[in-house]
Amino acid sequence: MAQYELSEDDYLNVGNRDDYDGFSEAERDALEYAEKFATDHLSIDQEFMDRMVGHFGDELVVEMTLAIGCWIAFGRLNQVMDVVVSCPLRMKGPDEAREIQDAADGDLLAMRSARFA
Repeated sequence: MAQYELSEDDYLNVGNRDDYDGFSEAERDALEYAEKFATDHLSIDQEFMDRMVGHFGDELVVEMTLAIGCWIAFGRLNQVMDVVVSCPLRMKGPDEAREIQDAADGDLLAMRSARFA
């Protein structure tokens, strides 16, 4: 994550984008875009897309759209084909994950797994 200048708090607060002040306006819009694309794509209007292009440019918005679409398709394909996930994951909230990370004492595997149930 460091190569992309993301902190652990950034990662832990993806689902809390509106209340977390660690994200820029562009990052908040990108997170909102991914969520809307997955759950309410008809709510993505021209004003929102103009804002996205203003932040990222046409080319990156297309790349983001393709990436989001591929991951959504992959998840739906697994569901439709009844692919069994051998290790289903549930994201933990930021406070719960931080407690586990603090107790991990530098154990990288424990720190990574702290985000999931």
